Amino acid sequence: MSFKKSKEQLNSEFKLVIDRAHVCGKGAARADNLHKLATQLGYIDAALTGGKLTNKQAAQQVKDLYKAWKETNRAIDLE
Repeated sequence: MSFKKSKEQLNSEFKLVIDRAHVCGKGAARADNLHKLATQLGYIDAALTGGKLTNKQAAQQVKDLYKAWKETNRAIDLE
């Protein structure tokens, strides 16, 4: 079982937040974006704790996740 998501999958999940910014405003979109980040970090932590991921794999996933989150926040600011 693989817990790794591709960069495209991460970006598509966070891009849904950008669409929400049009409807609910930037504050709600940022809160939703942060919630998604925290949830995904929890999954990575659980997989690491459960022995499904190595430290190196988890670190790479956190980096990819952070980059996707950061790009989405920038896009929200531009809206």
